[in-house]
Amino acid sequence: MSRGAIFHRVLLAQFAGVLSTEDIEGFDKALAAFVSRHGVARGIFDFSSVQANAVPHSFLVWRARLPQILLGQERIIVAPQQEIYELACAYAAQQRDFGNVEGQVVRALGDACRMLDLEQADFRPVTCHACCCC
Repeated sequence: MSRGAIFHRVLLAQFAGVLSTEDIEGFDKALAAFVSRHGVARGIFDFSSVQANAVPHSFLVWRARLPQILLGQERIIVAPQQEIYELACAYAAQQRDFGNVEGQVVRALGDACRMLDLEQADFRPVTCHACCCC
């Protein structure tokens, strides 16, 4: 499950519960809808509230090889849990190896905001009719 918000052209997507392949696929659709409606933005993908991972490593390897939806934009993955952190680092490296912009991986949302120079971030919910996360 995920939800989205935006602040200073930075999209914040937050995931919670058990992370599944369907969550990632749904997020990709929502992100594409967001980009078609609002244009590209930098991104923070926050997995802090994920309690368990059900996404196979092979799916993430496949997904990392696809063209990025936020083409050429900075993306920061927040992953405090060790398993999610390791998967995120592998995903970011795969993206880099296939010519995409490598995402940065951090352990805390505050670190992600600082990396994007967001002081006192006040994210506002976005709606993008075709998505499942907003």
